[in-house]
Amino acid sequence: MIASRSSLERYGNYEIEIWQPLGFCTDRIPTSKINLQDQGFTIHSAQITSQTHIEKEAEVEPQEFLAPSGNEVHDNLCLDIEVNESKITKSPNGELSINSTMVTAETDIGILPPAILPGSTRLRKLIANKSKVIVCPGVYDGLSARIALSLGFEGLYMTGAGTTASRLGAADLGLAQLYDMRTNAEMIVNLAPAGAGPPIIADMDTGYGGSLMVAKSLQQYHLAGVAGFHIEDQVAQKRCGHLAGKEVVGIEEYASRIKACVYMRKQLCSDIVIIARTDALQSRGYDDAMERLRIARNIGADMGILEGVQSKGQARDAVKELSPWPMCYNSVENGVSPLISAAEAEQMGYRVIIFSFACLAPAYEAIKNTLEKLKGTGLTGSCVSPMTIFEICGLGESVAIDRAAGGHAFDKV
Repeated sequence: MIASRSSLERYGNYEIEIWQPLGFCTDRIPTSKINLQDQGFTIHSAQITSQTHIEKEAEVEPQEFLAPSGNEVHDNLCLDIEVNESKITKSPNGELSINSTMVTAETDIGILPPAILPGSTRLRKLIANKSKVIVCPGVYDGLSARIALSLGFEGLYMTGAGTTASRLGAADLGLAQLYDMRTNAEMIVNLAPAGAGPPIIADMDTGYGGSLMVAKSLQQYHLAGVAGFHIEDQVAQKRCGHLAGKEVVGIEEYASRIKACVYMRKQLCSDIVIIARTDALQSRGYDDAMERLRIARNIGADMGILEGVQSKGQARDAVKELSPWPMCYNSVENGVSPLISAAEAEQMGYRVIIFSFACLAPAYEAIKNTLEKLKGTGLTGSCVSPMTIFEICGLGESVAIDRAAGGHAFDKV
């Protein structure tokens, strides 16, 4: 865990040094550390527990307290710390021996760090919280993502079918490549201010090539800010998971894809969530598909998707057999799998449910109906104003930036 260090504050003969993991958004920091120093020697190291807090005192104003980025200073904060002297002896070889030191600290408020957790870390925290399933609507462009953001979903899913349809005007037959998917994902990730929006799970199809390209794809998704992705075992000439005629690669090749992901993630010191998806159910059967997920789990994948589930019972059994490994359900209305609600998925034990066509299908209906009306009557009949669309798409944020910079270009909009 990357940690930040505060400036040293002297209390009597001791200097207090606070270490804190970056980016925790909770109001208590259970893993901070206190170092006590006397004449340059660290004589005690203690973990700050959840009972630790910070008191405001006007007479002490440490600069850049717990602000590793340097862009935020926590003023008027100090530790109310109590130190019981320890007996320190020095051995002939120069080593210090410490008998005991007691450190206590009590405060009234929690430490709020300035940094923001990466989307991948926030996604992991959401998955670890088993109290409710994470509902991720499938978004495919800036407008669909903006609407989802405005409604406060905990996570978003960038659908491959939607990306292919919107960017290429093509069916989901493996035509979208790494550039298309990475570029679209990066745009969606960066719509939220300062990257503080919900974590984004993205489709990575088959990884867009051999093991080198799979590793490259993970690197590009990581750099784009993607929180997690699913990679599947279809052949290179793939198709939507809810079409007939799917073919899958052998187990060894599928395992190689997962290994490439795990290796590159480690090289990048990333915690991007790897979701292993298998499409083998249609052609190889349930047992083979489950074996593929077990292998992916053992290699290091964080989560699994059994694509094309054929019954609710099968969906339930998959979670049970792979437990406690978390599972994701791909809910596609009017697809080959049974329609499972978020509440049902939660009851079955799924940790994430993605609705791949949540935006794409209604958009098709609305656009088609409106254009048919336009063709027939010469009017669209829409009551949505340009301002409504612009406001959803960040008009207020853009105006605020201009004003903060001293501009007045958008005072009248």
